Amino acid sequence: MVKCALSDRERFSNVKIMSDEIDRGGVSYTVETIRALKAERREAELYLCMGADQLNGFAHWREYKKILTLANLVVTTRPGYDLARAKANMPAWLQAELVSFRFPRGRLKSKKTIQYVNLQDIDVSASEIRRRARRGESIEHLTPAAVVQYIVGQKIYTPQDRKVEDYREFTKFCAKVAIDHGALQVHGYDLRELTQPAEFALVATGTSARHTRSLSESIVKEAREQFDIYPQSTEGAQEGRWIIVDYGTLMIHIFFDYVRSEYRIEDLWAGAKRIELV
Repeated sequence: MVKCALSDRERFSNVKIMSDEIDRGGVSYTVETIRALKAERREAELYLCMGADQLNGFAHWREYKKILTLANLVVTTRPGYDLARAKANMPAWLQAELVSFRFPRGRLKSKKTIQYVNLQDIDVSASEIRRRARRGESIEHLTPAAVVQYIVGQKIYTPQDRKVEDYREFTKFCAKVAIDHGALQVHGYDLRELTQPAEFALVATGTSARHTRSLSESIVKEAREQFDIYPQSTEGAQEGRWIIVDYGTLMIHIFFDYVRSEYRIEDLWAGAKRIELV
């Protein structure tokens, strides 16, 4: 879809699409990509661009302090998020890293910079595009025509969601399956008020890699039997450390014990509503 969006090579002649993170396989981290880029281009000055909505949670990224030594930060506006003009209004982690700041630019202890950029924001989220596509509604005004053609032609977002009338209840159903099969610390989240890839999330812990695989298989099996629905994808089952079962509107994360505390994914959903599962 990125290739489709940038297919006008005359207009996007200075843009290069890299598949490194997909080619790497497994769970991919920004710090690994930046390290690889720096190794290839030792003299280049790298800039990591992110939306203001990602800045608060940046301290939870893997080796975020290492990222700050390798790349400058460029923070852009996002619908519903204002750019902080004073240091006191910035996230605590950023305040601790700043040496000086005068809007829109600051210098970090790592000798890199952070710069704020105002964009002409379009209030469109990826989750809204997916939701409309699954419901068979038009998305032609939300994304480039070439992307629309690809989504429709490849049936990327199939209308299978219609088999589930209430995804909140479907989340609770999947949680019950997980609990019945021995999952620990099962938590559900309603993400509809946040900017997230899915509308609902379910997180559970398994006691071993074999257990996490068994949990994911049980959820997929019982969801298929009860709702005649299949996940769009399942990732991480081979290793069993962090398995993601993607139902589009619902994203299920099953961790092996300590891996959950290592990645602290639930910190990203601090503003989400918890779902009462029982």
